[in-house]
Amino acid sequence: MSQHLFDTWHEGAPVTVMLGWDRRLACFFLVIGKLHEPDEDERLLYSNLHEREPFNQGLDDYREVLRRFQIDVPESLFSESLSDRERNIGNRIVDHQADGSFVEQWV
Repeated sequence: MSQHLFDTWHEGAPVTVMLGWDRRLACFFLVIGKLHEPDEDERLLYSNLHEREPFNQGLDDYREVLRRFQIDVPESLFSESLSDRERNIGNRIVDHQADGSFVEQWV
């Protein structure tokens, strides 16, 4: 699966947004987690796995989730995830910056 990562803030706490394409399941996914939360139960703010249909969510659905959490992310997270789906790419990890630039690595 591809992982597009963006570090930001939510309600005064640092969080990481991870959006990507899971080629094995052929679906997009979204996870929002607190970076420095010692309590594992409190670390996860959102995961598509908690949705009624976790493998049937699109990028517009995840835009709405991020709006609901009032988290702004660069458009590059969405465009690069879409590109991964189009090319059915996995094993790609990309760190995104607020200005839309990004650095990728392959695993």
